Formats: sequence, C-alpha cells, structure tokens
Amino acid sequence: MLIDELITVMRKHVQKRLWVISDLQQNRPERATKCMTTAVSDFMNLELPVDAVCYLGDATEGNNLHFIRKMTEMQQRELARIDAPVYYTVGNHDFDYFRANCRTNGAMCLPFVEYMRQFPQWRLPDSISDMAYRVDFDEFVAYFLTDHADPEGRWYTSHGEIRGNAQAYPYTAEDYRNLMNQIREEGKSVITFSHYSFAGGNRAAPLFDRFMPLPDNLRMHFYGHAHIGDHVWAGKDCYRKISCVDGQPIMQVDVASLESGRGSAIRSAVVEWYDTHEIGVFFRNHLRHCWDDLLVVREGEGERTELY
Repeated sequence: MLIDELITVMRKHVQKRLWVISDLQQNRPERATKCMTTAVSDFMNLELPVDAVCYLGDATEGNNLHFIRKMTEMQQRELARIDAPVYYTVGNHDFDYFRANCRTNGAMCLPFVEYMRQFPQWRLPDSISDMAYRVDFDEFVAYFLTDHADPEGRWYTSHGEIRGNAQAYPYTAEDYRNLMNQIREEGKSVITFSHYSFAGGNRAAPLFDRFMPLPDNLRMHFYGHAHIGDHVWAGKDCYRKISCVDGQPIMQVDVASLESGRGSAIRSAVVEWYDTHEIGVFFRNHLRHCWDDLLVVREGEGERTELY
C-alpha cells in the first residue's frame, strides 16, 4: 500500500516513465503466452502511461522456428496494447536458432529481431553488428548495449564473450572506451540498458570490463539475464536485485524475469525520472499483482564528502 501511495504522490513530478522488462525466455508458445499476457494485463491495470518499453533481450528460447514465430507474433500483439515505442536489446537466447541451424551455413539469422523490424513500434539496432544505440529522452539519454553479430555469421557476442571467429571481431578495447567517452560528453545524465550487468552485478559480462571505469554522468544501469530466484544460474545472489558497479557508486538493477519457471515470479520494473533529477525504480510482481520493492536514487549520490 505504501508504494502505491508513493507512486500517486509522485505523479506530478514524473517527467519520463519507462517500463523495463526482460527474459520472457520460453520454448513453448503456450507458456510464453501465459507469462506475457499476465504481465501486460497487470501492467495495463496500473494505468501508468509510459514513454517507452525497454525490453532487455531473451524474448524467446529454443530453435523450433514454428514455435519462435508463434511466440514472436504473440509478443508483437501484446505489446501493441501499450502506446509507446519498444526498445529492444539482443540477448544470448536470441541466437538459439542460429546456433542450431545456421552456424555452418553462413549468414546470421535472428528470427525475433528480423520479424519485429517491420513494426514501427519496435526500435532495434540499425545493424545487427552495432554494439550499442542511443535514444534521447530530453531529460536524459539512454544507451542500449546490445549483443551483436557479424551479418555473415562469422562471430557473435553471447554471455559477454565473443563466439565464433574471435579474430574477425571488429571492436577493440579502444572502441569500448570511445563509447564511454561519448557518454561522458553528452552533457547530461545517462541511463544504460543491456541484457547483461557490469562487474558487481549478477552474471556480469566479461566484455563489459572494457567499458570500465564508467563515466560519472552514467546514473544507472538496468539488465536482465540473471532471473531473480534462479539458484542454478544466479547462485548465491539469485535474489539480489540491486547492486553497485564494482568500485563505483553507480547503481545497477536486475529486472529479470518475465517468466516464473526458472525465476520465482513474473517480474518487471517501472522507472520514473522526476523533475528533482531523482530516479525511482518500482519492482512489480505480476503474479501477486503488487509492488515488491522500490529504489530511489539521488543525483550526485556518489560524490565524495570529506570531514576534516
């Protein structure tokens, strides 16, 4: 009840609101449909208009193309109920079909991504080889750090590593640092979104170490991949939703997952940017139709203060 009251009180201060989701990750259409419709219906009942849906990867699982197509079409229909663009970052399970069917036959094939490109609501990397894309939300800028791949299928990234022919991977450590320099030069706050966490988060991506240290104007990071409650893959930290980037006062938030098989619930997060430059994060449990937790982050929270 208290979180609901806080959301009501803060409505007049909201400048931007995002719905952040990740990891529907089902290999059977009927399971995927149940999880997605549960999440979307519960979210719609909240009557919280959003400026964007940020979908952080692993929308499907498995290599059965018929099942993938059914689950993809269902997600397009369900998210079309929300009057906002959907920004997608590619995750490791987006490559399941390629790994099983195309790895020895050349060209990269990502059925979910290729299907969604035909819908104006869906925003995706211009090229599958792009490691990031930028969206300006006026009050802040978002960078979506996405798994990426060679269109010819020679290499791809997955689990924060380079798979396939690593010698053909075109990005150097300097390219990763240049992206952080670009963020530093934005002149305003930046929020990043990815399928993976930075060091210090759950199931962190080794490639993301090339980004370190992160610029001071990077306020928060949101990721999926580590399903909350999944002891098998997330280990001892499987219930940890909030952590700092190693060695830096930058919060990163695990929003996974949209499924309750591996994860302990169908989960997502609502992110609000306030006119005070504070950021509110509200963790939604769609199975229980309630808010589980909240986090509020102040601007400059990580600045050092010394007392002599």
